[in-house]
Amino acid sequence: MSEKRIIAQKKELAEVLGRLGLNGRDQEVYLALLRKGRATISPLARTTTMPVTTVQSVLQRLVSRGFVGFTKRRSRHVYEAYDPTVLRKIAQDQERDIASIIPFLLNMRGAVADAKIRIYWKERVTDIFNQALNAKSGKVYEIVSARDIQEVLGERFHFTKQRMQRNVRLRSLRIEKYEIKRYSRYTHVRELREAKFLPRELTFRTSLMFWDTTIAFFTAKDEGLAWTVESVSLSETFRQLFELLWSISHPMETLIEHPRP
Repeated sequence: MSEKRIIAQKKELAEVLGRLGLNGRDQEVYLALLRKGRATISPLARTTTMPVTTVQSVLQRLVSRGFVGFTKRRSRHVYEAYDPTVLRKIAQDQERDIASIIPFLLNMRGAVADAKIRIYWKERVTDIFNQALNAKSGKVYEIVSARDIQEVLGERFHFTKQRMQRNVRLRSLRIEKYEIKRYSRYTHVRELREAKFLPRELTFRTSLMFWDTTIAFFTAKDEGLAWTVESVSLSETFRQLFELLWSISHPMETLIEHPRP
């Protein structure tokens, strides 16, 4: 093997062991022990030219991290590097540990992130629906007064058709008093929609929609105002409120329609 190739392999080895949490001294002691098979502290200290106390501290770290084991012979500890395949398990354990703290870290990030607010007037309101069509999660939620939101959108903007083409699912809570259509159960399935009517005493005319970390608010057409807020913490709040409202809402009255053959 060429010298250049050997240097490249040593560099790669150091980088990978570093990603597994081993610093320079850890790596030197671990590789020396791997070559020897088994050893006590003093021979390792001579091989690595490190002080005995330093080698002892390094070995304790390697044992605690699962790279090295030891047995006792009289008053001495005999150390042995585990089979190198254990590195795969160590990496898997690290990945699992990281995955377990990601939700906590995301909550921390959401708590300190700056919310972004954008305001839209009249004809620009449809820009919001175009953004919703790009939902990374592939799911959009809404609490709507259908009559008012249709007046805002106009007849030319076919949100449902575009949403179906992009395979974006919709969960919809609707104001029964202002509903403009009747849907069959099969229409909901075909149009990638789950829908319920809110309790009948709710008759507000504003609407909201949210997806990913964006929440959009719409006033009635005569006011012609809408705005979006990008916020991790706020979107989580609305998601929980939505689920609460969903649990107390009732199925939409549907047309009787049989599935097409």
